[in-house]
Amino acid sequence: MLKEREYTLEKISIIFQVILSLACFSLVWWFQNLGTEIQMVAVTELKHTLIFIALLWFLLLEQFGLGRMSRRASYVSLSISYFKLISIGSGFLFAINVLTQYEALELTNLFLFSVLNLFVLSSYKNSFFLIMRFFRRRGYSIRQILVIADKGSEDYIERIIHTKDWGYNIRGIMTGCDSLKSNYQSRFKVIPERKNLKEVLDRETIDEVIYCKTDYNQDEITRFILECAEVGISFHHYTGMISKVHGHKIKRSSFSLLNQLPFVTYMTTPDNYAGLKLKSAFDFFFSLFVVILISPVFLLIAIAIKLDDGGPIFFRQERVGLNGRRFSCFKFRTMVANAEALKASLMGQNEQDGPVFKISMDPRVTRVGRFLRKTSLDELPQFFNVLRGEMSVVGPRPPIPAEVEKYKRWQIRRLSMKPGITCIWQVSGRNDIPFEEWMKLDMQYIDNWSLFQDAVLILRTVKVMLVGTGK
Repeated sequence: MLKEREYTLEKISIIFQVILSLACFSLVWWFQNLGTEIQMVAVTELKHTLIFIALLWFLLLEQFGLGRMSRRASYVSLSISYFKLISIGSGFLFAINVLTQYEALELTNLFLFSVLNLFVLSSYKNSFFLIMRFFRRRGYSIRQILVIADKGSEDYIERIIHTKDWGYNIRGIMTGCDSLKSNYQSRFKVIPERKNLKEVLDRETIDEVIYCKTDYNQDEITRFILECAEVGISFHHYTGMISKVHGHKIKRSSFSLLNQLPFVTYMTTPDNYAGLKLKSAFDFFFSLFVVILISPVFLLIAIAIKLDDGGPIFFRQERVGLNGRRFSCFKFRTMVANAEALKASLMGQNEQDGPVFKISMDPRVTRVGRFLRKTSLDELPQFFNVLRGEMSVVGPRPPIPAEVEKYKRWQIRRLSMKPGITCIWQVSGRNDIPFEEWMKLDMQYIDNWSLFQDAVLILRTVKVMLVGTGK
């Protein structure tokens, strides 16, 4: 994932900077030709020049590494790099002008373009880092990591700390080294090395584990990889340590870079970074579209619930999301107001195995609630959870904390993807499916995730709603 994310973001950044450079030259050309009659030959020269600039600037931006998202160089150093790039590029354009005699590439145009391009690209890069820092400090798209370290790991830890633009937050440092404890215990949670990693992963919200011990143990690394794979947490270790891991639990391993440090990554979750970003973008815009489109339906349901028994319109319940994050899940209220208090007296009628509580003819369900459940309309407010970034349109259903506490260890991996409004279980029988099979369907979704699969599940969900097979 790290490698693909770095590659994708670098290419997007480079392409955007090329577009900015083309816009700069076009603006200079338009300004220079303002008030004059533009000949067809001049337009042709402009098209050829823009092609030259696009190809040349793409190569130069890659060569100077100015597509990288992480920043260790100062703002002044970045500006100097852009000055060198534009000087070399403008020199090539001048040489092309000598050969072609294009008026679009005359010295005045090249000078104005160089000055404007230097200002625009430097401003873009510096502004990007400032904006990213602003959002990261407010907790957006933060990856919580656990660092496993020893006395030779301080340089690795410092590099991770300074890779702020990637959005990594050190949740804890597991170490037995006294010097690391004294250096970092005031800034991060320091976990004793003797602690069991399984216990730490279960107790803390961890997205990724980074192993950067220099004095490493082969058996320890293999055990850590398998323990992370079991619950769907990515494990990275420095490439100076080669670990041979076998077994069906490890689906993917890849070479990646973390702030120019080479790591091997093991993961059991989808690693299509571009695809997952498209999924996130789709979630937001699709949910926004649904909320706006069916707002009259929201109003009608709210009125019906109020007229039925006069109680609250929404039911709010704490659920467990991505890698253990807690959030409030919204639904239209379908039960009597004191439904949670009545649950204990109905436990003997539970029709689901495992930690889940389900009754087909639950006496707590209201008249309006029964219709909402049958048509799955009670789930509509969860589109607000999607807009808040807590859920996805498609993904494993978010469980309540009490259910997660009773999970078998392999079932915790269903929390490794953002929970969704619908998934395979919702369109395959729901309450008629045993709990163990339900969990396996969620694992099937995670292991075979694709944008196409999401599209199919959304269409199947619409069909289920129209047929009214919910309970």
